[in-house]
Amino acid sequence: MFIEKMEWPDGKAYAAMISVNLDAEYFGKIYYPDVNVKEGDILRLGQTSIRFGLPRLLYTLRSYGVKATFFIPWQVAKDYPDAVKAVVKEGHEIGCHGNCHELLAPMTKADQLRVLKEATYGLEAFAGKPVEGFRMPEGEINEDTYQVLKALGYTYSSSLSDDDVPYLRENSGIMELPVHWELFDLPYFTFTFDPPIPPGQARAASMDDVLANWYYELEGARRWGTLFNLQLDPQATGEQGRIFMLEQLLDTMKETDDVWIATGSQIAQYCRTKGGYHV
Repeated sequence: MFIEKMEWPDGKAYAAMISVNLDAEYFGKIYYPDVNVKEGDILRLGQTSIRFGLPRLLYTLRSYGVKATFFIPWQVAKDYPDAVKAVVKEGHEIGCHGNCHELLAPMTKADQLRVLKEATYGLEAFAGKPVEGFRMPEGEINEDTYQVLKALGYTYSSSLSDDDVPYLRENSGIMELPVHWELFDLPYFTFTFDPPIPPGQARAASMDDVLANWYYELEGARRWGTLFNLQLDPQATGEQGRIFMLEQLLDTMKETDDVWIATGSQIAQYCRTKGGYHV
């Protein structure tokens, strides 16, 4: 629900959050929740994303002086501890992306608490400080999820696609930083033969077309003063020919110099101090 143009720090026209979903092979659960991610094309793509895609993303973010928010399933941190340590060493924010990329909505509140408590404490050991941000893993969440997040000390979620600006969920006090499918790289680019991802086996989108979409969204955020919330995956934008998309986008942001690029926790804290609107 767009109400009025937001005021961003230092008179910036809009805000941008660069986020990375560090799913490794667990991305396969987005398409097949019960799939064994430890075999076949899914595993190979996941391992490649950690070995090659993540270092490219980290290098690019470092080159542009941008701090991102990395949403990580706890199981990925256990499987690839050195990768998570590299993210932390670069000064990026760590957020929770579930335990094992599970579907939370059908779970009882007690089960959600058990799963997210384990994930939270595990990720905080890597981060060396409280984890403030959450992004839902597979499927959907519900109001119980927000209550669990509140109980575990989270301040914000970046999960829903129901607005263009951050807003406060009154029942839980959790700030929601909305996302949008057109700013999510994985559906554009992910591809495996076995099992077929995407299920219809459409080929990867044109990089020029995707970048054009992102530019239009960037201009929309600038015009309306909203939040440009980009979701990246090492197995997608981290690929050697696609990393240039992120570089060009960041070049545009730096050239115009009218955007506040911040982490999820920084944006949530700012919006909370400004009062934000409630739902």
